[in-house]
Parts: sequence; structure tokens; C-alpha cells
Amino acid sequence: MIPHRAGSTRRLLVIAGTVVALAAVTLGRYAAQTVRPDCVVGVSRLTDGSGRTLPDSDARVWSDTELADRAYRLAVDSGRCDPPRARWRQWLG
Repeated sequence: MIPHRAGSTRRLLVIAGTVVALAAVTLGRYAAQTVRPDCVVGVSRLTDGSGRTLPDSDARVWSDTELADRAYRLAVDSGRCDPPRARWRQWLG
């Protein structure tokens, strides 16, 4: 039988406490992240014959992500979509 030492129990408690604290911090950070609620937005773009996106009237070429983000912001501004919020708020409904 292995002799029981008070130091090993204390060390085990410190390790367990550290793991629990790290898990709580990780969950807290995950829950606090800002996320978009489900919302469907339409995006369109004009391309040339090779499939390259044509610039807009200001000579800017928008990426697909930028177009989707812009469409979402416009939908939020018009009241068709809910604004982004903390993930934990979505868990509550």
C-alpha cells in the first residue's frame, strides 16, 4: 500500500482548483463573445466574363465577406434583423 501524504492531497487540490478556474474563465470568455442572431440577408455582386468582381461607383471592389457584413448592418439598421449580442443572452432566449 502506498503511504498517504498530506502534501500530495494539497497538491491535488491545487491542481483541481486550477483546472476548475481555467474552465470557468474559458466558459466566461466564450459566453461573452458577441455573435449575430440568425438572420437571412441577400447579397449580390456584378462580375466580368472571367468571374472577377466589378468595382462599385466609388471604384471599390468588395469581398464576399464585406458584402455580407454590409447587408447584415443594413438589415439591422432597418429593423429586419436583431443586432449582435453576447452569446449568453442567446442562451437565455
